Amino acid sequence: MTTLPPTELTRLDALAAIHHAFPSEPVVIALGTMVREMLLVAGRQPNHLHVLDAMGLVPAITLGVAMSPNGAAHARVVGIEGDGGLLMGLSSIATIGATRPENLVLIVLDNGAYAATGGQRTASPHLDLAGMARACGFQTHDIRTAAGLAVAMLDAKVRPGPWLLRVAIGPKNQAAPYFLPDPVELAIDFRRYLQVPVERRANDESAST
Repeated sequence: MTTLPPTELTRLDALAAIHHAFPSEPVVIALGTMVREMLLVAGRQPNHLHVLDAMGLVPAITLGVAMSPNGAAHARVVGIEGDGGLLMGLSSIATIGATRPENLVLIVLDNGAYAATGGQRTASPHLDLAGMARACGFQTHDIRTAAGLAVAMLDAKVRPGPWLLRVAIGPKNQAAPYFLPDPVELAIDFRRYLQVPVERRANDESAST
């Protein structure tokens, strides 16, 4: 039997660290509490794709972005998923492992519960999610501290993936307003972001600083 390691990390802590580590890379964010708390941390960002009403699809969407012509130009493409969503879309882990996109980083914020639907327990405390990913060909880290998360993200930046970072977080949810725009508009905005060449965006950012 596997149990979640003790941790003082909250989801809000982890999301703030992820946003700081990947400020301009494409980031795909799971529905519900994850989206709402990331908006508290970072606001609306052009490089963020907020996935609404599509539980379990973040790994598959992240794979599609990472392998697309525009996405492949980015050194890293990041997906942020929960343990419940990962378990729902688990077959995508095998697909990612088979295709081996070196720029893909999947970060799983694992609180052992379905945060968006009332805190019902998931099966993750009984599973070795990182071990399952390694069996599919991922590089992995199991994380329970802010320092460990920072080190793991740096490692994922400098060594080729695919990567799965399992981050144990506490059960606390931060109150946040609902976010209910048209998902089509979100996809169009994200596609516009991807269509800007990486070199041009880097030059624009340098000119603005």
